[in-house]
Amino acid sequence: KLPIVFVVEDNEYAISVPVEVQTAGGNISRLVSGFPNFHFEEVDGTDPVVSYAAMKRAVDYCRAGKGPGFVHAHVIRPYSHSLSDDERLYRPDVERQRDAARDPINRMQMFLIREGILDENSINKLEKLVEDEMQVAVDRALEAKFPTPETITNFIYSPDLDPTSAQFETQPVFPQPAEAPPADGKKTPALPKTMAELINATLRDEMKRDERIVVFGEDVADASREDYLKKKLVKGKGGVFKLTAGLQMAFGSDRVFNAPIAEANIVGRATGMATRGLKPVVEIQFFDYIWPAMMQLRDELPVIRWRSNNAFSAPLVIRVAIGGYLTGGALYHSQCGESIFTHIPGLRVVFPSNALDAAGLLRTAIRCDDPVLFLEHKRLYRETYGRSHYPGPDFMIPFGKARIVQPGTDITVITYGAVVPRAMQAAQRLEREHGVKVELIDLRTLNPFDWETIAASVRKTNRALVAYEDSLSWGYGAEIAARIADQLFPHLDAPVRRVAAMDVYVAYQPILEDAILPQANDLFRGMKELAEY
Repeated sequence: KLPIVFVVEDNEYAISVPVEVQTAGGNISRLVSGFPNFHFEEVDGTDPVVSYAAMKRAVDYCRAGKGPGFVHAHVIRPYSHSLSDDERLYRPDVERQRDAARDPINRMQMFLIREGILDENSINKLEKLVEDEMQVAVDRALEAKFPTPETITNFIYSPDLDPTSAQFETQPVFPQPAEAPPADGKKTPALPKTMAELINATLRDEMKRDERIVVFGEDVADASREDYLKKKLVKGKGGVFKLTAGLQMAFGSDRVFNAPIAEANIVGRATGMATRGLKPVVEIQFFDYIWPAMMQLRDELPVIRWRSNNAFSAPLVIRVAIGGYLTGGALYHSQCGESIFTHIPGLRVVFPSNALDAAGLLRTAIRCDDPVLFLEHKRLYRETYGRSHYPGPDFMIPFGKARIVQPGTDITVITYGAVVPRAMQAAQRLEREHGVKVELIDLRTLNPFDWETIAASVRKTNRALVAYEDSLSWGYGAEIAARIADQLFPHLDAPVRRVAAMDVYVAYQPILEDAILPQANDLFRGMKELAEY
């Protein structure tokens, strides 16, 4: 029941496409007439008296707390869509003349004269006054200084908070292991937690710290029908992977709630909330279904600060379950495609490989002042690899700081996400069987990325291999390989190698899935060939 009046100015055309082709049934009012609590008006928007009365009714309805208003105003289009458009090519003269007869400015002038409010001379003076004001504005714009090339990159990201800085680097404070007396009376320490558990714990602590945080997405709530929870009829869902389990019960339905299956709606709504001072942490259930939100992710969210010259911003976090290695995930539950998003200026992209990094990077994502795409590999949610005790409510890892998983002197391997443990297996086997020492780098964040650590390692080992789960061609690793070849060529003793997925979709059959995605054996083979070059 928000007090909002939506006004649809319907001129019956979208460039050259008429309304009956553009809108089902030719009338937008009919499409939305089933929305609850709305006050609907459909009026001749060129009639000033009728329009005023309709708007007053809608505003009064909102102010009475009854709900939003929807005013569908049928207006005219007095000229072509743009300078490059010629409406005479698709609108006959009779239609254009009919619109001209309904010109709202002329109708308003006639109304003022008819009612004795103004005479023709007064209207002419008023028109001259408006023209003069417009000319002053035009002159002011023309006299303004042009921006200089040095300002091009201003405000792509926040000028106030730099998530790569030392203020986002804190040490973990692990709690004393909780002890529980088992049946035999001996005490045993609590086990380390999975990535899924630490993400949940981090969200919980951040929501306690910052009341602006709202969490929503598909199935993230414990139960949309709150009375089921209150009556303890259900346990609660909390996400298809249970990463938001218990948050609605802890913080209420105003801060944790479900969204429809509409990714553009989720990201668009979160963007609007962020510009108004909230801190949305939203979930896209599967990376495979993020594509309906691309308009918001490419043309709206990341450019708000830059295009407004820092007048507006939309700091938020979009959590996304990503990746394969699921045995049966197939086409629509196995996709990677992170390089598409690292190509977007203004959007931070994070991809942790273990529980501790996920906790620290998620907290940095929430506390920084930029939009962040937080990629969570589904296979790693509950893996034994990379488990950790909870590092405390203030543990953060700065963006753009890679982790050296294993030091080495012979080959540099750069990777991230679920390929990290597979690369570790391959590196350990290579050293065990051939004595080759691999320096394994986990990037952790993809935009920004830690070029300094990569460069220092390649200068030392003189060989580089980039491994990633996405398709080999045009992937994120191709950019890393290109930069190494471009900037570190004198230090290379061998061509830069890449190991990645085949250029094909992930198959349903497990044998095919294993063949398509990079496995430890593929990484071992690539490392061995590079060492022998």
